[in-house]
Amino acid sequence: MSRILQILILFTVTAAILAAGCIQTATEPAAPPVNVTVPFPPIPVASEGGVNLAYELELSPSENRTFVPEKVEVIDPDTGKILWTLDGELLAALYHPAADPPPTAAELENGTGKLPVPRISLWFGVSPDAVPDRLVHRLTLNGSGLAPATFTGGNVTVRKDLAPVVIGSPVRGPGWTAIETTAPVTHHFLAQITMNGVTRVPQRYAQDWIYVDPVTGQAAAGNATLAKNFLGYGREIYAAANGTVVDVLDGLPDLETIYSPRQATIATAAGNYVIVDIGDQKYACYAHMAPGSIRAGVGDAVAEGQVLGLMGNSGNSDLPHLHFQVVTDTPSFLGAEGYPHVYRSFDVIGTVNQTLAEERASRPDYPVTRLWSEFGDLVTFSGEPVSQENNLTENRAVVRLP
Repeated sequence: MSRILQILILFTVTAAILAAGCIQTATEPAAPPVNVTVPFPPIPVASEGGVNLAYELELSPSENRTFVPEKVEVIDPDTGKILWTLDGELLAALYHPAADPPPTAAELENGTGKLPVPRISLWFGVSPDAVPDRLVHRLTLNGSGLAPATFTGGNVTVRKDLAPVVIGSPVRGPGWTAIETTAPVTHHFLAQITMNGVTRVPQRYAQDWIYVDPVTGQAAAGNATLAKNFLGYGREIYAAANGTVVDVLDGLPDLETIYSPRQATIATAAGNYVIVDIGDQKYACYAHMAPGSIRAGVGDAVAEGQVLGLMGNSGNSDLPHLHFQVVTDTPSFLGAEGYPHVYRSFDVIGTVNQTLAEERASRPDYPVTRLWSEFGDLVTFSGEPVSQENNLTENRAVVRLP
């Protein structure tokens, strides 16, 4: 048999096998198996690690297909550069499958964590001098009984025209550490809440501020299982910006012991709270206050630095802390979209470990000032009024990359 004839036979057999569907490849399909959208485009937020981009991909399957994402690549379409690759265990942690059974109409209206369609949470950093104008996403999905399919979608414009809300401090003095910030795998960022028929991420940029002794690093004295023995319990909570109080809840009891079983509902998850309209459809939300401590009512005008109430352990709270977030469009803890905020002034004075048991040795370059608190930072919030324009310039000058 001639060499040419062998090649022709091999080509014919291979083509027949492919036509029969016995060999499948992960090439881009003619029609994507899902429609990929970005419900809330990313707004750049500066921090020590660069500029953060945080958002979600929503995946609407076609023809009721089921699939599991294997890989997500975030691409700058203007340069072709892959900015971030998500796969393996991290992708599994950031993937939110659709609920089975799906949420009811009543749940979708009244509030639920059950998702009607799948989502993927994305949070990554880029260099300050390389923030992309646009993003596109290359996804590889493994469908049941089908070969992996790779396709592009989720085209979105980065909202460089928007900026984080610049605010003062909701707490004061040295000894504050923020739990869950500038990291993708957090219960705040991963909470996808559907209310009034719309899925949002109301706590996308939320922070839990916990007080620790700035000298010893201790979070509690005596019996640390009792909420009132935490050093932050009863500390004053301040208005972080001028505004008008639009919602208040008071009278819910504190959980007496930390990590107690909780029976919180959508209505009581924030515990005793205050929501302040700070303008431009932005709302500052303060949660888990002590019962009877709230010092402002609906309709009251409040000034930055005014005491709103005291730190407690009410609602869906593990231990005494201030849950703080800014949302946009509507004054709601769980029914609005989370919006980024940065602080006008604070200094990092050390770090604490994740158990809040003791302070780690400070780095030689402390103290520093940043726009955004990193996980484990021990910070001092000043009560002094600071020029917003001047301080922002100073802060940006000292934001550092790893």
